[in-house]
Amino acid sequence: MSPKPLVLLAGLEARQTAELSSALVQGGFRVVTAGDEREAAEAAQQDDQPHAILLDAGLGFGVCLKLHTLALATPILLICPAALTRSEQLAALRAGAWEILAAPLDIDELLLQLAVFVGPKLELDRVSEERLLDRVSGLYTPSGLARRASELAALATRHGLTLACAVFQPAQPSPTGADDDRMAAALRSAGRSSDAVGRSGQTEFAVFAPATSTLAAAQIMRRLTASIEHALGFVPQHSGRVGVRSGYSASHSTQRISPPGLLARARSSLETQ
Repeated sequence: MSPKPLVLLAGLEARQTAELSSALVQGGFRVVTAGDEREAAEAAQQDDQPHAILLDAGLGFGVCLKLHTLALATPILLICPAALTRSEQLAALRAGAWEILAAPLDIDELLLQLAVFVGPKLELDRVSEERLLDRVSGLYTPSGLARRASELAALATRHGLTLACAVFQPAQPSPTGADDDRMAAALRSAGRSSDAVGRSGQTEFAVFAPATSTLAAAQIMRRLTASIEHALGFVPQHSGRVGVRSGYSASHSTQRISPPGLLARARSSLETQ
């Protein structure tokens, strides 16, 4: 059974958050909350990405634009305690708001609106999950990468080999997503044909490399990091540009290999290069 749609409540005051959470749960939704811009951005980038965002206008249109950039296909409903002027309404729409709601909210109407908005997002997620390769970058999608990593783990286990994982994130994600495209192109160009290379998160890429020791995994990480930073135009001497966060992990041939475990350990070792 598919999980219930997830709604992010961001920037709302405590009483309103409690009331909305209760109504949404009764209406068949899951709820996650965020008190400020940082928490909202983190929630928007989780693997379990929200299917809709209810955002208090008090956080500002800049936060709305940031969330829209991080989760392009996610409906954002902006909650305003007071009527907006026409110029403010246009600014909200330019910032990515799908709907502007006046407080106090009509809960019945809100639930109907969410049902309409969330349906296409659920269908998009379903189609994306079924697609193993990203048609633009040519790399594995998260579901495709997980499947291929499982296959490599089974192969390595049968033959007593190791499996390594290297993970890469931009230290300062681009608001436009342009860095993601350049990272993908660099990994596609520099990656080995024997490795599984793909997206493992909203702004994260991972490489699963079979028959690769810990030392070799470190070498792969450094080589690919250099290729990515070159593609991003990173110059170490230029303090205004932060490069790539990267980490790695590797199994032992005597271990039962868990790709999710390798990925988690690689993430825990992330460092800014």
